[in-house]
Amino acid sequence: MTDVRQALAAWLTEHTAELRAQGIVCDLGSSPDDGRSKTSACLTLESKTRLAAITVWDSGEAELDYADVAHEQAHSEHRDLRTSRDLATAMTALVEWLGLRAG
Repeated sequence: MTDVRQALAAWLTEHTAELRAQGIVCDLGSSPDDGRSKTSACLTLESKTRLAAITVWDSGEAELDYADVAHEQAHSEHRDLRTSRDLATAMTALVEWLGLRAG
């Protein structure tokens, strides 16, 4: 995948209206362009009781974080995103964690 950070932003652009209509708060941030060896972007999706976040680095590495606020449970997962399909699969996992259908 050429630019996983750009692909993540494109995914959010495509799905923002649908997510917001289902009550999901979306926040996309990125590391500053200050010469660091790896830059990143982080997307957080938040429902009333659950939180899902993905941090992606330009190297294709990704950390997925899941939290169930009501039950005080959290877990993380590492993935290597090499293709756009890898990113789509990761995003499906995050959306499903929130209790939504992946669209």
